[in-house]
Amino acid sequence: MGDMWFRAMLLVTAGRFMRIGDEVTGTLKVPQPARRRRGVTVIEAVLYIVIALALIVGGLVFFEQASFQSRTASVVRLYSALMAEARMVAREGGSISPEHAANFEELLYMRGSIPPENWDATQPVGQRLRLPFPGMYAWMGYTVAPNGMVNIGLQQFKMPVALCTRLLAATRASTVFTNGALMGVFQDDTLGPAIHHSYFIFPNLSMKESGLHCRNSDQNKNGMVQTLLFIRTFD
Repeated sequence: MGDMWFRAMLLVTAGRFMRIGDEVTGTLKVPQPARRRRGVTVIEAVLYIVIALALIVGGLVFFEQASFQSRTASVVRLYSALMAEARMVAREGGSISPEHAANFEELLYMRGSIPPENWDATQPVGQRLRLPFPGMYAWMGYTVAPNGMVNIGLQQFKMPVALCTRLLAATRASTVFTNGALMGVFQDDTLGPAIHHSYFIFPNLSMKESGLHCRNSDQNKNGMVQTLLFIRTFD
């Protein structure tokens, strides 16, 4: 009986020390050889910077192009609304005051055809119709010919050359001025020599020709011109 008890105690003690040993050895950290950390080389760093700059520049160019297209489309929509209202005024007939005939955009604003964001009442009369390009504004005139034909004069000031070269193409596609424009005058924003093209500039005046007129009108090379279109309402 005593031997059996002694053997049992040895087994319990041995098991305890084995567990303790396992726990001890499990918590011991075996030293690992130090790893060499590889740094970024100068060539790799330059390459990363070049790629990042290319992505940034590409994003900015894409944003600028998208913004320009959006503003151009906004100008076309505005002119579409103005010409639709002008034709409605022509159909209504009646007399228009000399003040409104000389600054037709004032009457169109009173009729609600010009959104508030395109109108700046703090500017002088004739410069209140504002376009979504820095400093650009427009003037409109209303005249009735002896034969009763109504003509609209649309003059654009401080117009970017890039917009000038694209606007006629955009308005042609949307039929804003199609078969209505009688004469176009392209001029530098500082009132330099005018380049005329008359007698139904649509479709006789090609987009290549209009773009050439726009670029040649920029005499001072500041990227801005002004244009004057005479448009029949056919009403």
